[in-house]
Amino acid sequence: MGISGALVAILLVVVAIAFVGIAVAVMSGYLGTASVKTDIMVEKLDLVAKGASIVTLRNTGNVRITSIDKIILMCDQSGNATAAPTIDLGAGLDPGKTASATWNAGDLIPGETCRLTIEATAANGAKVAASASAIVRP
Repeated sequence: MGISGALVAILLVVVAIAFVGIAVAVMSGYLGTASVKTDIMVEKLDLVAKGASIVTLRNTGNVRITSIDKIILMCDQSGNATAAPTIDLGAGLDPGKTASATWNAGDLIPGETCRLTIEATAANGAKVAASASAIVRP
């Protein structure tokens, strides 16, 4: 006995839908990896009232960060911008890599909250920014 025509038609439709689904999955996966993402993140911010403070910056995008354009450290109680770090990227910050700086932030007030804002430029010319807050340790 043979397979009925209706059953063959249903099987062909199911197989065709499966192939279309696979093709869409492959194309969207391909297009997803080809997209450009420029982003940075302040991974660590440790502020010390009188001593060495530390900041670590991570490139979470897929484009090299070529320069740090501006770094501002603003504290709530004092209301003034204080000494901000200088982060040397050398030849640039590759995707997934980190850059750190240790600096004396000046006379911070223990217990106050300070916000660090960083603006940078990527290799494709895109501007990116990141910020983080921390409470000053004694």
